[in-house]
Amino acid sequence: MQHAIETELKMILTREQFNKLLSFYQPIRFVKQVNTYYKNNNSSHYAFRIREKEGRTLFTLKQKTDDGVMEYEKYLNCPIEEDEDVVRTLNDFNVHQPYEILGTLVTYRAMYCDELAELCFDINLYNGITDYEVEYEIKKEHDYESAFISILNKADIKYVPNKISKYKRFANSVNY
Repeated sequence: MQHAIETELKMILTREQFNKLLSFYQPIRFVKQVNTYYKNNNSSHYAFRIREKEGRTLFTLKQKTDDGVMEYEKYLNCPIEEDEDVVRTLNDFNVHQPYEILGTLVTYRAMYCDELAELCFDINLYNGITDYEVEYEIKKEHDYESAFISILNKADIKYVPNKISKYKRFANSVNY
């Protein structure tokens, strides 16, 4: 099971802001991601997702730490209940069967990548809601906040940190 601290900055944008910023990174291709979120009755602290994208299935569990968010991930070739690494990781976090599907969030993601970071343009659809988000996912240590602000400045967007994850926005939409 791979794991690493996720370092990213993100911001919810209006549709107009999103399209203006996106115009600086053309041509760009959107890829559909289907995120199915799970919960269980044993632990309210952890939820996990299965992401289907371009014919591949990725398990992800996130854990808040003092240094950020630790992501545990593994590509799957079988149902989660049959993957020993996934079951072991879930057990380590006291997440046991039965797993209940909380619901699905669909993201259309376009990415612009360089050696320092991945700039992600996300259109998220869930429970009749559409939101627009830009994420700056760090690959190599640098002054990433200044870099992200500079990117936003191209489209005259003031950086307002977004502390609410896709999962939390989704969960709030289903009153979880």
